[in-house]
Amino acid sequence: MIKIGLLGIIVVCWYLGGQWRGKIRDIPVPILLGIGIWLATKSWFVGLVSIGLWQIIRLGYGNYEKSEKNSFLGNLTKDKQGAVVRALYGLIVALVGSGALLWAKYLPLPKAIVYVGGNTLIGYSVSRFRLPVLITDILMSIGFGSILFLI
Repeated sequence: MIKIGLLGIIVVCWYLGGQWRGKIRDIPVPILLGIGIWLATKSWFVGLVSIGLWQIIRLGYGNYEKSEKNSFLGNLTKDKQGAVVRALYGLIVALVGSGALLWAKYLPLPKAIVYVGGNTLIGYSVSRFRLPVLITDILMSIGFGSILFLI
């Protein structure tokens, strides 16, 4: 029940942070994920390291526009549609975010592969199919937050 509650708060923070203030996403989401990981693993150290690793969500995933300041991934890929940028974002964030769990052997490799692959696919799909912002934010946050249910 605690995991579902944490996931619900993560979804709300993710959406609010994307629409109004980035800090609503950037600060609470890594902390909530770290707390969930700490509670699931019973290791305060893994939880604390996870909070640090989940800071990767700040990476940014804006697509490439010649006239605007682009995200790092947008500049790197020159992807104007955004699906490749979002896929890379999902891959990198899921891989880094699950790093402490992989290192401490709380997340078996097959589950980690499914988790990272799933988040890559979610990132690609929400942009490729041009889903509405609300649906996109819900899917992205549930994808990343699903790590709490794999431990």
